Amino acid sequence: MRLFPSSMFISGVLVCAASCGYVAPYSSSGPSLSKEGVEIAIAGERCYVNRSGEQFPTTVDDGYLNLDLRLQIKNKSSLVAVLTPDHVGLSETVAGERIVMHPRESEAISLQPGETQTISLNFEQSGTLDCHHDLALEAADAVQIDGGKVSFEPIRFLASR
Repeated sequence: MRLFPSSMFISGVLVCAASCGYVAPYSSSGPSLSKEGVEIAIAGERCYVNRSGEQFPTTVDDGYLNLDLRLQIKNKSSLVAVLTPDHVGLSETVAGERIVMHPRESEAISLQPGETQTISLNFEQSGTLDCHHDLALEAADAVQIDGGKVSFEPIRFLASR
């Protein structure tokens, strides 16, 4: 029996650890830039579904979607921008029903003029969604500048192929 050299073992561990982190979405419509100069982009995602551990589940689609998004927000305006994460939504229409998820975070984040921040948002939803559905990140009511709402086009993306 031949043992692996320690460098091969360490390389294997690093590859496994890296695969558990954030990755770029499989496809994305790209960043969304407001007319005020604030830009939101998906910098990475991590998506997985927890399925029921029952041998003979009693319900269909009893999975629990977990989607962690890393967003990059750039404030290119000359005023302070305030992001309220719980106003960000992920939506999709499945079987004719529109499903909207909101992140668990609720603390507002201020961005000074010229500042860029990266934040993580964690979404959870039970039901028929999985990592292979086309999703839309909606942030239309999530950012304010000088008390006024900043509008963004949704960012459409597919987490996994």
